[in-house]
Amino acid sequence: EKASKIRENSEKIEESTSDTVQLTRKLKEEIPFEKRYTLAIDLWSIVLADEKRTAEENSFMRLCVKLIGVSDVDSASARNNALKNSHLKRN
Repeated sequence: EKASKIRENSEKIEESTSDTVQLTRKLKEEIPFEKRYTLAIDLWSIVLADEKRTAEENSFMRLCVKLIGVSDVDSASARNNALKNSHLKRN
């Protein structure tokens, strides 16, 4: 039920925006940096799950973190956190 409400609200927001930049600007205004940084860690965890990084994945991450307001330096830190977390789960 909670996920359904989140999705419904997200769809309303998406309908009211004209493009990705406008949508991500709203995300940066409404979501604190710490949560956006955590999102970057989660995205890196997905990209690194198969222990390979393709050019497409690198390109996606560069664009995505920029759009959610995470710097390249913070993205590298998020990637390192994702790597550290994945090693902890395997051991």
